Amino acid sequence: MRHLTSIRDLSIEEIEVLFVIADKMSRFLHQSHGVLAGYIMGSLFFEPSTRTRLSFESAMNRLGGRVVTMADVKSSSVVKGESLADSVRIVGSYSDILVLRHPLQGAARAASLFSPVPVINAGDGGHEHPTQTLCDLYTLRHAKGRIEGLRVLLYGDLKYGRTTHSLAQALCRFGADVLCVAEPGLELPDSVRRACTGVEGVTALDVDLRGGDVFGAAATQGLLLATDPNRWPLREGTLDVDALSADALYVTRLQSERLSATEEGLERRLNPVDRAFLQHSGFEDAVVLHPLPRVDEIDHAVDRDPRGFYFKQAALGVPIRMALVSFLLGREIMKAAPPPAPPLLPPLPGEHCTQADCVANVEGDYLEFQVLEDAAGERVCAFCDHPLAAAQ
Repeated sequence: MRHLTSIRDLSIEEIEVLFVIADKMSRFLHQSHGVLAGYIMGSLFFEPSTRTRLSFESAMNRLGGRVVTMADVKSSSVVKGESLADSVRIVGSYSDILVLRHPLQGAARAASLFSPVPVINAGDGGHEHPTQTLCDLYTLRHAKGRIEGLRVLLYGDLKYGRTTHSLAQALCRFGADVLCVAEPGLELPDSVRRACTGVEGVTALDVDLRGGDVFGAAATQGLLLATDPNRWPLREGTLDVDALSADALYVTRLQSERLSATEEGLERRLNPVDRAFLQHSGFEDAVVLHPLPRVDEIDHAVDRDPRGFYFKQAALGVPIRMALVSFLLGREIMKAAPPPAPPLLPPLPGEHCTQADCVANVEGDYLEFQVLEDAAGERVCAFCDHPLAAAQ
């Protein structure tokens, strides 16, 4: 039984096959497929969602299956104290596949240990959102014809923007370059950086942004995850913004619901993506992506610009999720090999996760703590990928 709790659970070859299946399904999107007639999807959303939940439910309905939904945690037994493990055991017994969104980091992996059916991670706190990344990659392929060799700018809240965590890893594995320009104090987590640099051929460079003020005065530093640094205007640790060009701009909102107590009240300081922003010569052919919802980080005037691809991106979430669900339920056969499973390590005495909102810390009464070795050879929490600490 296969689960999708992280984008690392799929090999690049498998993702490419999913694109082919999605292409096939998109050509017959408004016809009844019937390949999942008799199957039921359990939709467990412990956090609000519009696009992810409805695109999954649309995908299942278009495949001929049915959906049972928990879209309001206040009307569920969670308010009575039911554990995540018990919830997935019960709903898993009512359905053939589970789609889970949860506020705790690592919740999807924890759910996979107890679920009797495949689990799909639809977002676990500020950790990952692998199916959004499948949608993002599929959109890039549609817009640019390829992923390898692209230059992608990740722009906004990169600390809590879980979509960027999955996407940065996948882009590096595909051989694309990633420039991270974050809201000050909301930079890409070290765990994601390590996952990216663990990919063969990827170099991480902390760069000073010099030149024009397209990003705004607050943007003075960036992180470049490069498979080929020669694709960028670099000199002695500085990146010339005036000479910068990109194939795609991936914009994220300030994730205000996840800010810590010390971060509350933080306001967006980067420039919004508007017509003036897109007048930069290097963005002439760049598509603008956004996982949505947006707040004020993309001006509504960009909706009328052919480079504004975010609504097409949302629509493409249906065929790619149709492909994924069909695959995990065994209705589409993969000849591509899955990735090797990361090695689990025995926890050391007193070793624990340092992430307060990790599922291992919140639901640890029944959850056996797990440790793995990440791509950079570090011991990390197997649920949320964060560093470990030993008992004092």
